[in-house]
Amino acid sequence: MPVEEEAALLGEAMEGWQRPEGHWLAASPARSDSPGWTEQEQQDVAALREQERKVSTAIVTHTFWSEVAAPDRADARSQLKHALTAAPDGGKQVA
Repeated sequence: MPVEEEAALLGEAMEGWQRPEGHWLAASPARSDSPGWTEQEQQDVAALREQERKVSTAIVTHTFWSEVAAPDRADARSQLKHALTAAPDGGKQVA
């Protein structure tokens, strides 16, 4: 992973940049300096990532998966992933 991408994921301050004149990509010709995330934003992101890890672990290690035949697990997990969007209410019901 390039250093710039890693810094962005960690919320660190980053220098701005400007594309050279005549660059083939006209979109986003420049970016201003980024001050980075505040301490509160860093804590919020860390908490969300920890929650994501816990939920992911709970889903992947749930005993239900031992009841699904190994060749069918990938398809079953894919169906679970899309279960909310396939729900009659479009996944808007809060559990």
